Amino acid sequence: MNNEQKLIKKPNNEKIKQEIKTLQTQYAMIINKEVEWNIKRLRQKNFEFANKSGKWLAWQVKRRKEQNTINKIEINGEEITEPKEIRKGFVDFYKQLYRNKERNNKKKIERYLKEKMVRKIPTDQKEQLNAPICRDEVEEVIKELKRGKAPGPDGFTASYYKEMKDTLIAPLIEVMNNILKDRDIPGTWKEAFITIIPKQDSDPTQVKNYRPISLLNTDYKIFAGILAKRLKKILIKIIHKDQAGFLPGRQISNNTRNIVNLIEYLSERCDKPASLIFVDAEKAFDNVVWEFMLKNLEVMEVGQEFFNGIKAIYTDQKARLIINNVITEDIKIAKGTRQGCPLSPLLFIVVLETLLNAIRQNKQIKGVTLGANEYKVKAYADDVVLTVEEPMESIKEILDEMEKFGDIAGFKLNKRKTKMIVKNLDQDKIVSLQQRVEIEVVRKVKYLGIWLSSKNIDLYQNNYTPVWNGIKKDLEVWARMKLSFWGRISMVKMMVLPKLLFLFQTIPIIKGTKDFKEWQKAISRYVWEGKKPRIKFKLLTDIKERGGFALPDMRLYYEAACLCWLKEWVKLENKELLDLEGFNNKFGWHAYLWCEKKRVHKGFGNHIFRGSLIEVWDRYKNILEPKIPHWLSPLEIMCVKKINMRGKWGKYGEMVTNEGGKWKIKPYDQVKVFTYDWLHYFQINEMFKKEVKERGYEEKESRFQKDIINNEYKNLSKMYKILLEWNMKDEEVKSVMVLWARDFGYNIKLEDWERLWKVNIKFTACTLLKENMMKMLYRWYMTPVKLARMYKVDNKCWKCKQKEGTFYHQWWECKKVKSFWEKFYNEMKKMLRYTFIKRPEAFLLGIVGKDIGRKDGKLFQYAVTAARIVLAQKWKQEETPTVEEWRVKLIEYAELDRLTGKIRYTKDQKFIEDWGKFVGYLENNCDVNTTLVGFKEAL
Repeated sequence: MNNEQKLIKKPNNEKIKQEIKTLQTQYAMIINKEVEWNIKRLRQKNFEFANKSGKWLAWQVKRRKEQNTINKIEINGEEITEPKEIRKGFVDFYKQLYRNKERNNKKKIERYLKEKMVRKIPTDQKEQLNAPICRDEVEEVIKELKRGKAPGPDGFTASYYKEMKDTLIAPLIEVMNNILKDRDIPGTWKEAFITIIPKQDSDPTQVKNYRPISLLNTDYKIFAGILAKRLKKILIKIIHKDQAGFLPGRQISNNTRNIVNLIEYLSERCDKPASLIFVDAEKAFDNVVWEFMLKNLEVMEVGQEFFNGIKAIYTDQKARLIINNVITEDIKIAKGTRQGCPLSPLLFIVVLETLLNAIRQNKQIKGVTLGANEYKVKAYADDVVLTVEEPMESIKEILDEMEKFGDIAGFKLNKRKTKMIVKNLDQDKIVSLQQRVEIEVVRKVKYLGIWLSSKNIDLYQNNYTPVWNGIKKDLEVWARMKLSFWGRISMVKMMVLPKLLFLFQTIPIIKGTKDFKEWQKAISRYVWEGKKPRIKFKLLTDIKERGGFALPDMRLYYEAACLCWLKEWVKLENKELLDLEGFNNKFGWHAYLWCEKKRVHKGFGNHIFRGSLIEVWDRYKNILEPKIPHWLSPLEIMCVKKINMRGKWGKYGEMVTNEGGKWKIKPYDQVKVFTYDWLHYFQINEMFKKEVKERGYEEKESRFQKDIINNEYKNLSKMYKILLEWNMKDEEVKSVMVLWARDFGYNIKLEDWERLWKVNIKFTACTLLKENMMKMLYRWYMTPVKLARMYKVDNKCWKCKQKEGTFYHQWWECKKVKSFWEKFYNEMKKMLRYTFIKRPEAFLLGIVGKDIGRKDGKLFQYAVTAARIVLAQKWKQEETPTVEEWRVKLIEYAELDRLTGKIRYTKDQKFIEDWGKFVGYLENNCDVNTTLVGFKEAL
């Protein structure tokens, strides 16, 4: 019997009343502690993440969308608003969706796969796929797990596995290898929560317009991640390059580049009637038939152990939906790949490759031809584009292939959402084509985020214009948010740059600099809140390690994207792309790049891509390659361009040698493989002699060749860095550095400035404190002298009222301010327990010398930053801050720094090392009994 029941029986019993009061008090204390912790956590998050790119800032930006809660759905024309009925509607839909209706198809599947000649995995690669799982693989996947992701049904997060990995790895390896050997999989790995996300630009009342995402247990995702890593290495070799989805080195831009080039080619070839079909598959991932997928893997000969792993996963699955934060009953899953599983996209493209191969092999389907090349299909996962000549006959064959494949694999063409763009067909034929194939012909269609139309001239208007208009509206909304200067820069990096960068990387078609000037003006207006800029835009774009704010320079990012695209022209390896992009070229690609043949071939720059790319190359050619580069192919320069030319071109790097300090072409016998004959060798030799005399030859590969041409990793960021360095070369010594030297009466060494930007400023996680250091560097604050020049007001110091209020006077020379710094200096000597020279650069800029101990660096930076901030808070007032005000500010930073360490799982010892002297100082110099224990209790 509980106390409440006892009190009902004995309402006057004082002992029971006292027990209840005690329990209520204890409960209230627990609630209060929880509230206090939440408040502290909120303050700490604001301290660490405010005004910084990341989730915290993103949450501030996101508009609350009504779709987060499903208030109503429509089933069979009836509107449903009751929560229970809404859940039932979704459960019924997904029960039906995941029910496998295709049964007893084993023989049909075997016959189909035999006909289509599925590509088998080579024996040597099969060994990698089927090897026992080892410790290194598990550790690698755990390391890559992202914190903050929603856990699966068991509730164990990625953080748990990261912290407990030493304990968990051994049992995980044992369980995983048992699965590969005996298909003995834990029951929890077959469970999932399914959360649903509304599809963009669709009716949220229709249940089918939601995308199901599986929340899977983390231990399962580690296992699936290991298998996915193994499978990727093999698929990159056996999946056709037309499939650009989910494989290393393949990108969205590969597909859009190809499609736009095809449209450009067909615009020139009016004699080629053609159609581009943008396929929409109905619930493509969710409809994959397991029997087909598993048989396909078996025919590919993936090996028994790997097959066991996949078979164990795709047998008897179940899931529960999460609808409006309520978990539903179990749903049996009998088909589909789990969206949210690392293996899912790879298994899907393996299944889809069977269909794509069938289309490629079908001679009745006529792809767009250019010489010996035939361009039939491009895919990014389930986003498939088919490009065909003779549309009437070809599309009928395509539909037949899709129907055969769909009957056994679960693929369902959604004709209502599938669209076509046609080229070189008159209106009567367009109408006839639509009626025959039941697919709509449209003026424009969105493919992989890009609006495409039958005329490439519309690309800018359909893509760049609406994106920029949307950004302008966003900037107006964000201008009303309470963000610091660096916070607004973070907004540009996080919310503006990705949108434009996507366009730069997929359709680099901008000529000239007019657009970039307009964009820069609007971004600058937002960053400066409509006020006059206090720092040059160019300086803002520099990296933080050189004293900049890392504000993105959109023009440089665009130019970097263009130069990355030029890799294909330089390498001369992707023949299909080069033939298509240069279908009407008169010279070799290197002739346009190096010999400026576009002046002879005036039409070269009229191409939608070639014109903008060569414009950027001409701008940077002499900077990137001041001398003859190793990658240049002399034979390719000399050749008259034809379709389907040789695939291997000799480069100077392979043909040139140094003899006696002079560069020359190797003897004919050594390089004849790179030339057609002796006559061409002679011409190459003469051309090199002339070029080397005029420009010289690079002894080593240029930075452009080493970092961009020969590298596939982070090309865009590396190229942007190269351009930014060149753009900032005249700002190595900034004008503010000269002004500070004039005020101090002596120069600060460049290495001291660099240490400030690279090391000293990283003393804190708080952006606002870092911003204070940068504002001091750039002499941000308005002074009486500056205001007097602007508005003809008194230029005397606001505090002493005697001398001119220059920046240096306001911060250092004013007698009142001097008194404050003197008090601060005395307190610091007490705190650090040793004396040091009072230098203005240390107090005002954080440039500390050797007289401040290395272990005390962090505490000193916090202390001087707190002093500057309390002084800035009384910037226009006569009085200066007190030591007590500074001390309170520093205590606040100490608390927040400790809490940050605690949340980051840093041990208390680190806090004691950084702040121990400050705590000792408080104990010895303050009335309040603040101790290290007191700090621990407070935090």
